[in-house]
Amino acid sequence: MSSIKQLTINYNPVNNSNTFTNGDVINGQVVLEVSKEVTIESLYIKCKGEAKVSWSERRNDRHYHYSAYERYFKLKQYFIQDPSKKKNEDPGVILMGGEIYSSVVKAGKHVYPFQFQLPHGNFPPSFDGCHGSVKYLLEVTVDRSWKIDRTEKTEIIFVPRINGINLMSPQSGTVGKKMKLFTSGSTSVKATIDKMGYMQGEVIRVTSDIDNSSSRDLKLKYSLEQAQSFFAQGHSKYSHNTIFKIVGDPIPSGSKQTVSTNLTLPANLNLSVTNCNIMKVDYIFKVYLDVPYASDPEIKMPVIILPVGHIFPPGQSQSDFHPHGNPGASGWNQPPPQSGFGPSPPGTNFGPAPGFYPSPSPSPMCPNPDVPPPSYTDLYPNPNTAASEFNSGPSAPPFNPQYAPMGYPNPSVPQQNPVPSAPQFSPGPAIPGYVPAGAPPGFWPDPNTQPESYPTKSPEKH
Repeated sequence: MSSIKQLTINYNPVNNSNTFTNGDVINGQVVLEVSKEVTIESLYIKCKGEAKVSWSERRNDRHYHYSAYERYFKLKQYFIQDPSKKKNEDPGVILMGGEIYSSVVKAGKHVYPFQFQLPHGNFPPSFDGCHGSVKYLLEVTVDRSWKIDRTEKTEIIFVPRINGINLMSPQSGTVGKKMKLFTSGSTSVKATIDKMGYMQGEVIRVTSDIDNSSSRDLKLKYSLEQAQSFFAQGHSKYSHNTIFKIVGDPIPSGSKQTVSTNLTLPANLNLSVTNCNIMKVDYIFKVYLDVPYASDPEIKMPVIILPVGHIFPPGQSQSDFHPHGNPGASGWNQPPPQSGFGPSPPGTNFGPAPGFYPSPSPSPMCPNPDVPPPSYTDLYPNPNTAASEFNSGPSAPPFNPQYAPMGYPNPSVPQQNPVPSAPQFSPGPAIPGYVPAGAPPGFWPDPNTQPESYPTKSPEKH
């Protein structure tokens, strides 16, 4: 029977939606309870961001498995570490300073505080799809001699800050069709939507000009479709979901009409994933006419789903926002560019829709859930003024030059002498924003400096 009775991770939320973004500081505690005195070789916690894809196919009576892995960052803090048994860290792991406790842990509950600052970088949002996921995790591990490691994980929801300035231009398209079978004449449609980037729960404003010169009444329809794409080992896998489909009023034969429609997006819609090398999540908005016994003339427009409240206002730049990492960082290796949005390559045959996958991000907190959230232009009416409530979470700690930069792998972890024991657990409310004694106020020296970009690689122990 294991002498470890409890191993848990608790962290303090920074906002009502319990999400984190670039530069946010995660404060928390690891609680370890043991039934008797034990000696621990190492006790540490990791904060990491990663993407994984995996699927199997059967061809010619053989099964093929494809998988890929992509790491965005890995931060690590030790609570207990035997100096004589230090191991070489994986490349790219950034060690964070913190108090080192005694390796002899007495019976009872012990609390180990930790603090991480999420790095600045162009990281994709949390996502859980049918053949892959993007996850941001806190993971604690207890390593004891001649014992199997004990590990516990908890997921945090990451929502990136996005510069949506280039996504605010209107989109439009035109399509026409000449009728042949069972219907005579022709028809044409011109449709316009107010922009390309929409926040979760926002309204899409559509204007359609229809010329129905055919012999039948035609119905105007709208749909929003999600395409999930996964890439591994030179192969790809696709999934297609219909988020909603709306049928408008019939357009009488021989008439011309201009139809304006407001369509509200689901508040829990998955965010677009456009900056991951092994998966993509795209959205296509369609306006089309339902023509009986014939193919429907349709207009397709790409749509980017943005997070609520995490968009850079006009006039504000993000100097550290580089696609695929920081070109100035040592060892930087730029991956091949990928298109930021749009449908999958021509000729792609999507499989049957496996069902809509709900977003891992909780619905945004609104005073009135029946009222849709404000639009981008409502939040930022003045292009030269930043939104007053743009950043709901704490800002990244400033850089203090007296501390050594942490942007390189494997800096040494300071150890106090004499080594203190872990504090005993004391019931009562946790102290928010706990900072370990002696910890530097700034973990990331410069918001313009990013961790190195890691190339796609096969899954490994991490």
